Amino acid sequence: MSYRIKTALHGANPTLEIFDVSSGSMRMAWEYPNVADDPDTDPELLTMRREEAIHELFRRLFLLTTEQYLKGELPEEKDSHRYGRQAH
Repeated sequence: MSYRIKTALHGANPTLEIFDVSSGSMRMAWEYPNVADDPDTDPELLTMRREEAIHELFRRLFLLTTEQYLKGELPEEKDSHRYGRQAH
């Protein structure tokens, strides 16, 4: 299964969308949380929210990759060097 990846900025917030090329269906949509300009907002709370958003992104990417693996849609081992993995 091939994917088309679309990234953009909405203001200062990056977004990521992943589409299945064959069906055109959206497989994942993610947007970095809005950064509050309110001086009363606790900076530690903002940092925690940003970290949680990044963790959520990687969790969703992991689940998408796991689904591909279970369906047998990942590239063959001979092609794994293109994706930064080492063949065992």
